[in-house]
Amino acid sequence: MRHQTKRGATHCRHVIAVFLLAVIGPSVAVGASVPPAVDGSQADRDAAAARIAAQAIDAGHPAEAAGILETLVAPRHHMLSILPAWHRDLARAYVALGLPDGAEGQYRLALAGASDDEARALGEELEALFAKKGVAVAVPDTLGPNGAKYFDLHWVDRDHGSIDFATAFALPQDDADGVAFTTAVYRADCVALKTQLLGGAAFSLSGQKLRSFGEGEGEAARPANDLADHSLRMICRRDPELKVKQLASVDGGTLTARYRAQRVKRTVPPAHSTQARGAYDAACRAHVEMFVGQLAAEGQVSGPSWQVRDWWDVRTEELAGDRLVGAKAAVAALANADPGTARAFQQACVQEALARGAVPGL
Repeated sequence: MRHQTKRGATHCRHVIAVFLLAVIGPSVAVGASVPPAVDGSQADRDAAAARIAAQAIDAGHPAEAAGILETLVAPRHHMLSILPAWHRDLARAYVALGLPDGAEGQYRLALAGASDDEARALGEELEALFAKKGVAVAVPDTLGPNGAKYFDLHWVDRDHGSIDFATAFALPQDDADGVAFTTAVYRADCVALKTQLLGGAAFSLSGQKLRSFGEGEGEAARPANDLADHSLRMICRRDPELKVKQLASVDGGTLTARYRAQRVKRTVPPAHSTQARGAYDAACRAHVEMFVGQLAAEGQVSGPSWQVRDWWDVRTEELAGDRLVGAKAAVAALANADPGTARAFQQACVQEALARGAVPGL
């Protein structure tokens, strides 16, 4: 039931996040330390992205860091690893963003795969979170844009290392059938590290049951990827005080409403966030200038193209010259490293100018 993230989209997301970090303005340390494009393996690219995310957290940009790290800890190909350090850094970003349930989930996932030395430090950070925010009843595997799978931390002992637990999967928006969330009960074999779906149901946001699934169909299976493996290990590290005799229904409606509200809050910049807006505007001006320059070289510049360029020129006329120069350099680097992402960013800037009236009559 997990909605898989498309690799191209996730790659685009952290390239754009990295690009914005490079031009964000006064945070010179971040921009200066962004590594060049990595041409090696996927593991090399992931490691570079993780380093940038850690730098973003240190520089006070937790939202950008979370955007990068959420792509790294999302369900991925079974051959691609998810490192405990990525969960830890995402937990730190969530703490800074005021998302304690997300932070607790990431700390618990990090502990599931950490060494003894790492576990001690992680345990201290988690205890500090508990002291401030209390313990969550259900924690998400991520709060990324493609949905959140919440794990209820209550569990029923079935003996011989077998336990039952409940989950809820919150969709970012209702699907074509009106499904807003699903709930399910699983049986975990904590010795063999396998899970079995016992049954589940899909619901509308109002709580209307739309269909059932999985009853009598599931077979115990090994986790399909690292996130599923870490999630199973997290459950199998069960808290003794959360042991129950019978699982209560997980409140998928409340969890889904909370998840969606958190996503909206993160994707709509606050009115006072002029620094982030300035970085985006400088980036768009540089993209559109490059676009018009390419058209001019081909002798194909039309009137609307000039009007879009002029619109961005006016919008950025109060930005510092060094910011505009830095944006041009970052845009050129992005176009060289990832032409597809650069074109997508460029098109978004053109569409925004058109939507805001850059070309009267369109």
